[in-house]
Amino acid sequence: MCLKSSTEFLQLENWLTMLITTYKEYPSCGLAKTISYYLARLLHHDDIDFCGGKRCDYLVMHKYWQWQSNQRSSIYST
Repeated sequence: MCLKSSTEFLQLENWLTMLITTYKEYPSCGLAKTISYYLARLLHHDDIDFCGGKRCDYLVMHKYWQWQSNQRSSIYST
């Protein structure tokens, strides 16, 4: 069960949703890195401790987006 999150935490989640939606239409290495950055911010936010399930989801997403940004950067470096 998740307790009420702060406004800042909810804004980060909304921003993340917008970034992922944008990535679907315009995939890029820079955008993948930005998504990874905001996931890291959410994972280090104080409110993440109140949402156990979200912590696991965001951790898996963070690993995926780190991998995605590395895949894209290796494509462009060859």
